Amino acid sequence: MRVRNAFPVLALPLVLACASPAAAAETTVVVTGVKSAPGGGSTATCPAHSHLTGGGYTFAPAGPGDTVLVNAPAPGAPGTWSARADHGVVTAYALCETED
Repeated sequence: MRVRNAFPVLALPLVLACASPAAAAETTVVVTGVKSAPGGGSTATCPAHSHLTGGGYTFAPAGPGDTVLVNAPAPGAPGTWSARADHGVVTAYALCETED
């Protein structure tokens, strides 16, 4: 049985799509929120002319079983990531993307 290699046919459209001069360059920026008080929350907000693409947190638990209660985009605050701890300390991070 003979197998045809289809890669050269598939590679041409991918190369042309990547080489398009109309595509805007994007830059990812990580914004760090203020460290929370124990049991508090932290938010990180994207700068002007950028949009939120994701986020996360760092966490210093106060003890065994301590958890993070919130780790999500902040409701009602576009471009903002929010994190809240049960008893420990959190710092929120927002991943923001700008188009150059």
